[in-house]
Amino acid sequence: MAITFTGTKTAQSEFPEIIQEIYSDSPTFRGETIELVEGHKSGMDIYESSASVTFSAANYGPVTADNVALATQKSTVNLKTFNVEGIIDESSLLGTRFEKSMAAGAFNVVSDEFDQRVLIQVQPATSAKLESGVWNGATTATKAAIAALTPNAAQGSISAGAQTLVAAMPTTLFDSIPATMLYNDSNSKAVAGAGLGDYKKVLSIAAVTAPSIVAEYVKFYNTIPDDILVKTGEDAPIIYAPKGDYKLIKTVNRVQGAALQENFVGNSFNDMYFNDVKIIFVDLVGFRIVAPKSHLKLVMDLLSDSSQLIIEKEANASTRRVLKLINTMTTWVVNQKWNVLYGG
Repeated sequence: MAITFTGTKTAQSEFPEIIQEIYSDSPTFRGETIELVEGHKSGMDIYESSASVTFSAANYGPVTADNVALATQKSTVNLKTFNVEGIIDESSLLGTRFEKSMAAGAFNVVSDEFDQRVLIQVQPATSAKLESGVWNGATTATKAAIAALTPNAAQGSISAGAQTLVAAMPTTLFDSIPATMLYNDSNSKAVAGAGLGDYKKVLSIAAVTAPSIVAEYVKFYNTIPDDILVKTGEDAPIIYAPKGDYKLIKTVNRVQGAALQENFVGNSFNDMYFNDVKIIFVDLVGFRIVAPKSHLKLVMDLLSDSSQLIIEKEANASTRRVLKLINTMTTWVVNQKWNVLYGG
């Protein structure tokens, strides 16, 4: 790829605005979808604990029973560092509209308009790419590990459909949320270490279409653990769904009327519920997730890294400039057995 100018360089009159491409929104990086965890450069240790108790007959003397089981597990999360970088050859802008904003002097070929009106698109394009990667992508290693698992329709195993969806994901430098749910090396699972996640799988699923979406969401809803479904506030469950589901919901609500709207209630893309569970539409492909926001984490160094675009000269005597943006991040999932994965 390169930063280029395409078109005939003429002195024709021109449209005053530069038409910019539209990029998808990045709600995850505004903290609106999952928990953002900053302050980690290469890795982070996550501790999870669980406890159980039993009762014994009253005893007013010395403690003789050991009725409390308390376990704490540590898992290490490794972050990935990656770049966005490019080269700008300013001399290619000579003879174009951008020449007007260059300072006098033959060596001055930097265009303020080009910087302000065109290069500014790199940041939203980067944010859109990162947003997509959080929800749809897997590393080469994770794709291979998931492909090697033995599929089964039963709970506690991966489905063949999930393997197909992961194989079709873009190959990325860090795993997306669904990829991490499916395969991770957490020590807090029933079987610690690298392997299948402890998610709740929605069984006997079918293609999600306008006629079937209510029935499929009912299966989804009924798989949510009761102890999660009754939570409120920050611990309340959230349905994370592909953006395309919104169109299906609006279409079927319009066709079938008020009876169906008792299931799907809401007036906009950012205000939709299924049986009182909030739906957030994200860049998922094929998968759907139910989890409290705090169970899904995006671990990074600084949130602002995704917008820190550096532009500088390639060398003192060069008309070329370089631009670079560096990010460090990965995804992680906690309290895995309480989360639901549709498509898993």
